Formats: sequence, structure tokens, C-alpha cells
Amino acid sequence: MEFLQVMLLAVVQGLTEFLPVSSSGHLVLVQHFLHAFEGDVALDVILHGGTLVAVLAVYRREVRRLLRFDAAAVQYLVALVVGTLPAVAVGLLLKDQVEALFADPRATAAALMGTGLILLSTRAARSELRRVPGDWHPVPPALPKALLIGGAQAVAITPGISRSGSTIAASLWLGLPRDEAARFSFLLAVPAILGALVLHFLDGGLRSEAGPITLAAGAAVACLVGMVAIRLTALLVVQRHFWKFSFYCLPLGAAMSVLFSR
Repeated sequence: MEFLQVMLLAVVQGLTEFLPVSSSGHLVLVQHFLHAFEGDVALDVILHGGTLVAVLAVYRREVRRLLRFDAAAVQYLVALVVGTLPAVAVGLLLKDQVEALFADPRATAAALMGTGLILLSTRAARSELRRVPGDWHPVPPALPKALLIGGAQAVAITPGISRSGSTIAASLWLGLPRDEAARFSFLLAVPAILGALVLHFLDGGLRSEAGPITLAAGAAVACLVGMVAIRLTALLVVQRHFWKFSFYCLPLGAAMSVLFSR
């Protein structure tokens, strides 16, 4: 039963980490209904590690391009670092408060409705494509824009607020091309997830109720499902259907608010 529960959580994580519906929010809700792994932050982080591998696999060409460390690559990497700083600050300064939210499904339900409103707002964003033939060339957002996108990512540490939803929405409102908005958001997940892994190791290691083989299998499933979700989300951003995920988040958050208020 433990193995099946972790596999279910891995599928949920892989889908919802990149679909703009909040992976942390769904993990909180599924853990609550399963009455298993509630507050198991280590499991959450390891499943996030699986989705980290998914990002690196899908954007392997971009990663290789950035590893050339030429002027354009360094500028893009600096933008990613700047975009990571707000989440680092929140993670270090408000660590205990954030972890407490993972045990409060009512707060998660309210945050899911907030995600729905964020997604709905992007329908009015006027952002175009910048696709050009040939290999991708890194053109980073200006550093103030990268910092604002990073601020959106920091807010999304709250369970129920979608990281991809918040960062892509911020990117679209700041005028990034639609394809680059998705790309920058997903690449921004790499240092964020790595930072969470390092933080938990420094805080005493990753201790979970699940066994190591189960955790490894969960990470693998989260990776495979995540690769599909990344491609789907990027396509929907480009095709201007991104905002329609609000029709999922708003009713789900409202239903959960009613359920947990009893």
C-alpha cells in the first residue's frame, strides 16, 4: 500500500509541477485524503528531484548551450540566479511558517483559488512569439524583470500557488515572448529545486516514511510524467490556452474550501 500511495503522489507531482495547478497544493490534498505522508517534506522534495531531471531532459539543448559560458549564456545564467534570490530569501527566513502551511488544507484551498485568478489574468496579457529558425540563442529578460519573476516564484512556495503558473504569468505580463516565458520559467525551476534539496540535507538529511526503493521509484515516475507535462504546458502557453487552467483551479479551490470548513 505504501508503494502504491507513493506512485500516486509521484504521478500527481509530475503532472502538477509543470501544469499550472500547483504541485504542492495537490500533494497536500492527496496526502490528506490518503491519510499518508502528511507533512512528509522529504518525500515532497525527492519527488521534486524527479521533476528536476525532467526539466534537464526536456531542455537539454538549452542547458548544453548555457554551459558554453559565453557572453550570452552568462547573461542568461545571471538572470536565472537573480530570479532565484527571492525564493532563497523566503525559504531561509520563513522556513517554519511555510512548512506549517503544508499541514493546512484550508490554506491550500484558498491558495488554489488565488492560482486560478492569476491564470485567468493572463488572458489579457499581450505577448507574442519570438521563435526563430535554427538553434536557440539565449536572450535573457532584463534583471529587474528577472527579479520580479523570481518574486512570483517566491510567492509560489505557498502550497496551492502554482510555481509554473505564477512565473509564466509574471513573464507574460512583463512582455516576454510566449515561448521564452515558458522556457525561462522551467529553467528557473532548476536552481529552486536544487536549493530545496541542499537546504534539507543541511537541515539534517532527508528522512521520509517511505523506504529508499519506493522513493527512487517515485522520483522516476515523477520524472517521466513531468516530461510530458512540460511539453504540454509549453505548447498551451504558445497557443494562448494557458489561462484556461483557471477553470480547473477555481472550482477545485472553492470545493476544497467548503469541504475543509466543515
